[in-house]
Parts: sequence; C-alpha cells; structure tokens
Amino acid sequence: MKKIFLAVFAAVLCSMPLLAENEISQYTEQKLNEFVIQRIIMKSWDHTDAIREIDEIKTETFASLEENAIDYEQEACLLDAIYFLETYEHLYSKEHRAALRKQTQVRMKKYHAMIEKRSDEKISKWTYIVCADITNYYMTRSVAACFKYGFKVKAWYTAAIAKDKYFTLANSCLANWHFYAPAPFGSDKRARELYANGLKGAKTAGEQYLANMYYSQYLYEKKKKDDAKKYLQVCYDLDLGTTELDLISKCNSDGISFLQYLRNRSGVDEEIPENEKQSDD
Repeated sequence: MKKIFLAVFAAVLCSMPLLAENEISQYTEQKLNEFVIQRIIMKSWDHTDAIREIDEIKTETFASLEENAIDYEQEACLLDAIYFLETYEHLYSKEHRAALRKQTQVRMKKYHAMIEKRSDEKISKWTYIVCADITNYYMTRSVAACFKYGFKVKAWYTAAIAKDKYFTLANSCLANWHFYAPAPFGSDKRARELYANGLKGAKTAGEQYLANMYYSQYLYEKKKKDDAKKYLQVCYDLDLGTTELDLISKCNSDGISFLQYLRNRSGVDEEIPENEKQSDD
C-alpha cells in the first residue's frame, strides 16, 4: 500500500502549451515555454551554475510579471513553484532533504490556499499540475502524508486533463499514479491509456522528452526492456542533454526503473527521525 500515492516528481515538470489560456497571461505561458527546455538542458549542468541560472531567470521574469499578468497571485505562485522545484532538484541530497521539505511545506500550503479560493473556470490547467507536483515533493517522504494528500493530487491531475485531454504532463503524472496504486484505486489499463494520450499530445521537445522517458520506464517495469530502450532513445535523439538519461540507462542496467530510483531517493520507505517529522507525518 505504500505505493498508492507515489507520483511523478518535479523532474516531471515538462511540457508547456504554445497558446495562452484564459486563466493566465500570454507572458506567463511564454516564460513557461522557455523554462521547460532550459530546465531539461540544465540537468546536465553543474548544480551551482544551474541554480544561478534559475535565479537569474526568476528575477527577469518577475520584473515584468505584474504589468502582464491576468491573475497575478495565480501566475506568481505558478512561476515561483516551477523555479523552486527545479532548484530543489539541484540542491537535493540526504543532508538537505529535511530543510528542503520544510520549505516545500510552506509553499504547498500557500498554493493550496490560492487554488482553493478559486472556481474551476478561473484555475489554469498548469496551476492544477503545479499544486499537485509540489504536494508530491512534500508527501513522498512520508506514507502518512501520502495517504492524506494522495487523492487530492489525483483530483488535480484529473482536473488538468478535463481542461485538456491530451495535456502531456497531466497524463504522464496520472498514468504513474494509476500504475503504482493497487486496485481498486489504480488501474494498469487506465495507466496505459494515459501514457498514450501523453505521447499523442506531445508537441514540444520538452513534452516529447517527458512523455517518452516515463513511458519507457513504465515499459521497463512491465518487463518490456527492448521497447523501453526504444522510447528512451527518442529522448537521446532530442539532444537536450544526457546526464539524466545516462542515469536512467544505468538504473535499468542495474535492474531497476527510474521510477523505482525516484521512490528510493524520496525516502518514503525509511523511518523519519523524530526531529525531521512534520505535522502531516
């Protein structure tokens, strides 16, 4: 049952739509489009250089956000979250895990409050995804937190797909949720459908990278190793950097999927020391 609520981590922040939504501005859409490619490229950078670049991008983006935003609070939360989650990836280690989780909780509560005071028609599909993602980063350290927030995360992924059936990121995230969750909560058939929708909707290089990478690892979990290599090769061919892909290849050579690697890294199967526990644990 520990696997019920494991979902894709912030490394999954991938695809950005090319057209603006009514809920958020064209300015924010464009910044999201720019960042998704950059964040994949930065996976092959030195961590210090990547964090410096993220800080510079955030400063430049927020300098003009207020004058361009349709819904400043929502767009500020959305952009702050994607920059924070990518910084998290470059800072992450067992030594920093507890401190990062505390920072994540503060943001999570802020974003939950922001989303809960808006009606669905005023919430961007990207806001649903980001709120789900940052909650995933927080909850996947603790089985108790997974049970507390897991169905809310699923509901947000579902809400994003209701706004865009072939939204690559939402489909990939919800597919992984269904793959890990035991029946009757999860469904392998539904997972396959969602992976297929994510692949179908992938238009940008970032969307293609994430859709193919996660489907590859699903196939690896299903013991279809040759097919897994084929889809992972699509990611290599996009030429966005190989550091993460090389790690995935090594995981597969060592007998585990990247999804299992992320699970192991999260520490969900480890006992949380008393001095690291938070209110949801």
